[in-house]
Amino acid sequence: MRAVLAEWTLVPAALPTTLLLWGAGLGWWRSEGIEYVAFGANTVLLLCWGLLACRAAGHTWGRAVRIGCTDALLGVAVALASTLLK
Repeated sequence: MRAVLAEWTLVPAALPTTLLLWGAGLGWWRSEGIEYVAFGANTVLLLCWGLLACRAAGHTWGRAVRIGCTDALLGVAVALASTLLK
């Protein structure tokens, strides 16, 4: 139970994508191509979270932008590797 509670941050991290896909399933918007929108939204979220974490740690804007972009690129690399391995 402690291990599950320690990973609570995964729930809010997955929430935007879940809501996006859920909304498409309910017909709030077109479901055609929604996976590309979700991928783009997740990439932007990775960039923003990296940027905000760096700024909270006291880094300069330039360093924060570089680290945020690196986070986003790592997310794309993981998605690409996952796709290629399937």
